[in-house]
Amino acid sequence: MEINNSSLKKYDKSDMFSLLKNFPKHCFEGYNFSIPEIRKDFEKIIFTGMGGSAIAGDVMKVLIEDETEIPVFVVRDYSLPKYIDSKTLVIVESYSGNTEETISSYEIANEKKCSIICVSSNGEIEKIANYNHNLFIKIPSGMPPRCAFGYLFFPVYKFFVQMNILPPIKKQFFEKIEKWVNEFSLYDKNNKATEIANKIHKNIPLLYSENRLFPGILRWKTQIAENSKSFSFVNVLPEMNHNEIMSFYFPKLFLKKVIALFIISGIENERVKKRIDITSNIISQKVKEVLKLNIEGETLLEKLIYLIILGDWISYYLAILNKVDPTEIKEINILKKEMKKGEK
Repeated sequence: MEINNSSLKKYDKSDMFSLLKNFPKHCFEGYNFSIPEIRKDFEKIIFTGMGGSAIAGDVMKVLIEDETEIPVFVVRDYSLPKYIDSKTLVIVESYSGNTEETISSYEIANEKKCSIICVSSNGEIEKIANYNHNLFIKIPSGMPPRCAFGYLFFPVYKFFVQMNILPPIKKQFFEKIEKWVNEFSLYDKNNKATEIANKIHKNIPLLYSENRLFPGILRWKTQIAENSKSFSFVNVLPEMNHNEIMSFYFPKLFLKKVIALFIISGIENERVKKRIDITSNIISQKVKEVLKLNIEGETLLEKLIYLIILGDWISYYLAILNKVDPTEIKEINILKKEMKKGEK
């Protein structure tokens, strides 16, 4: 099936295209929120959230660890580690404000007298944050959480700029974001997003990168799942070389559908670069196709955001090729409904 105006209108029933197209606006507005400061005596940082709200924490973790010696952890669960204390900064992210796992984590952080920052559009998180006088960052509502990354990530990044933990973002970076979005939104043959979507359509993508790009390929996996209703798998090098490289024998029906995609940052450890070359050569004889993707950007932040933007558009176009609505999440809604049964 061809990707064109007609197919987009037919399957994109909730107009996710416009949300993706407005991503530069979300990023710029998010970074320019007025963020109050809090005490600076925290010694460790925890991000807690689920799904689209957690990816911002994943990206922030690698950036902070690349710049400072502060340990950072991302928690996707109902609980928090036992080591949290009054010297822990806990950043609670829930786009809806009603994510039950995140609310549970918040309550534990509050009991342990952690410093807390809450990011949400509304819901229970807003109520309890205001009641307990936590720093609350209110972001715009009305979109799927997975389309709100710009608002979930950039206000928190701005906070860490104010804490002198991360470097300020220059205006030129937001111009690059706009350029990338404009490129990927033109669904022609020269569009990298449509090209990759067509490659992986009706196939199974295996996504590989170096460790620091893991948040980017994890974002691809979650977006391909929610938007495209498709499977994909992710792993990082060098870890993949110590186990998964031996997987390319069975089942043969699976391997006939595999597209192995290696994401190249250009800033990998030299040994990792060599591993990517050798690994891609080894498995090229065993799978349908091996692709290498060199990503743009000068800094780690730029490379991660480029990768996220590209993955979002790929998952969107793959949804159209799969003839499904990228916004619809029927099974997630069924699960939420079933979880509420029997509750007072």
